[in-house]
Amino acid sequence: MAKLQSTFYTTCKRFLLLSTENLVLSQTEALEMERMNAKNLSLIGLLILSLVFTTAPLARASQPLETVNSRQITFDQVQVDSKHLSAPEIFNAKPKAGVTKYAVVVGISDYKAISDLSYCDEDATDWYNHLVGAMAFNYIYVYGDGHTANYPKYDGKATEYTVKQALISVVQTADSDDIVCFMSSGHGSGNGKGSSYLCMWDSGAGENGENGNLYDTELADILEHSVANRIFVFLDHCFSGGFGDNLMGMPNKSYVYLTTTCTAKGYGYDVPAYNNGAWTYFFLEYSWINHYGANPNTAMEDVFSYAKASYPYRGKNLPQQYDGNTASLFYLN
Repeated sequence: MAKLQSTFYTTCKRFLLLSTENLVLSQTEALEMERMNAKNLSLIGLLILSLVFTTAPLARASQPLETVNSRQITFDQVQVDSKHLSAPEIFNAKPKAGVTKYAVVVGISDYKAISDLSYCDEDATDWYNHLVGAMAFNYIYVYGDGHTANYPKYDGKATEYTVKQALISVVQTADSDDIVCFMSSGHGSGNGKGSSYLCMWDSGAGENGENGNLYDTELADILEHSVANRIFVFLDHCFSGGFGDNLMGMPNKSYVYLTTTCTAKGYGYDVPAYNNGAWTYFFLEYSWINHYGANPNTAMEDVFSYAKASYPYRGKNLPQQYDGNTASLFYLN
């Protein structure tokens, strides 16, 4: 299918809603009650998970901004669709007692039907190398575009359906002492009022009954069933800030940390000088790896603060963090 062309010469990769609400849970009992609620939901809800989402025709192009390309998808019209998902058994049982670390990593540079990006496969590669190396993750699943040689590990094309199934399987498998991560890099869009989505590989030409767009509500519907001890979400997509209120509205939000490249009205950027998306570079490479020495015992809030201080974009394009439990720091070890 020919790629859609656009005369709107800006492109967006990542988006975020600014939120003034920070929930601090000071009572241990309250945290445990949330965990029990989440566990009960996971036993029932994942069997009947019904995801309602909107679809929109997409167009994307690039505009040089000095040596930087911004990434934007226009949000034109809304159609309602729904799908019942059941996760396949794609993950093995836990190999041993104790903490097990799971990650679903997405990086899409060459899209099926919309315009392409340049460095999202590099973003996925850098996350994989960090997780498998310094962080000693047990299970890392990498989904991307059709250029399989561009990834150090390749588990398939990042269609909306495939990514959802991977996330559901992780949620079903991880128990209460485990760590669950979702890192994604690619195009994104939204209405600028809180409804945002990540463009998966099949955006604009969906497969398996999906439209190719993973909405904020859909991701929250999946992750809210997790009983994992820590849930880390990193989104390097335009408009990804729109995911903040949804994830912070989950019953298990006290175990969730989310960072996005921008606000709900903002953009993310491909930066040739870094061979990365801008926020992936500053958060992962500049801050966590170079400044903190890739130390697994580094709090995500500290990584965020150091990266944000040097980030070259401001206003609606400023990276955001959503911390479900501001009473304690969030670690991935």
